Amino acid sequence: MIKPTIIVSIAKKDHNEILKEAQVMKQANVPMVEWRADFTEIVNIIKFAQIASGLKKILQNTPLLFTYRTIKEGGKGQFSPENIYPLLHYILTQKKIDMIDIEYSLPQSICSSLIDYAKQLKILSILSSHDFTKTPELKILEKQFYKMSKFNATLIKIATMANSYDDVLNLMAAIKNFTDQYKQKMITIAMSKLGTISRLIGPIINSSYTFANFHKENALGQLSYQQTKAFLDLFE
Repeated sequence: MIKPTIIVSIAKKDHNEILKEAQVMKQANVPMVEWRADFTEIVNIIKFAQIASGLKKILQNTPLLFTYRTIKEGGKGQFSPENIYPLLHYILTQKKIDMIDIEYSLPQSICSSLIDYAKQLKILSILSSHDFTKTPELKILEKQFYKMSKFNATLIKIATMANSYDDVLNLMAAIKNFTDQYKQKMITIAMSKLGTISRLIGPIINSSYTFANFHKENALGQLSYQQTKAFLDLFE
């Protein structure tokens, strides 16, 4: 039984606020930090890299995940695929992060190139997909898992909208079936209040990581770091 690593997100606009938040998280000994770079109001890739470097100086040995979530995937990032590629490639080149998020909706050639480059640099990769309208049927979910696994990312992340408890159960069954068969590391989230339980039962469904907030909810159904940690500690 695997206890998921809790990833706590920083979603601030201002450079100084981002670094202050990182200092708070370092003092709180959070296991892993995600910087949601799409929340910042900058367009210069060098500036993104400078902030990542500042975060790493503060976090030191605490792993750092870099995420630039596009509007299409539920984020605030307005970069086109043509602009996202140089951003993520440059961030990888600087080697100031430990893990990078790559959206499955990007052209396949970009996904493959970034995942391969991250692997060369020994940086972990997440291939992510978000559906904010529904949770597909079980067979469709399993088919999507299989397609995404072909990219050989370190992790696959699939988040779907839970409109009923059946949606939650279908998603949980899909990840359990897939990880049992293929041994692929996964992050699976049923969004909405109905799906909150999906963020907590990683030890049962083989989900390797889960996301939490430090001060306020950044995503549908997301709990605080303290709440998530207290629940997962019960599995020890």
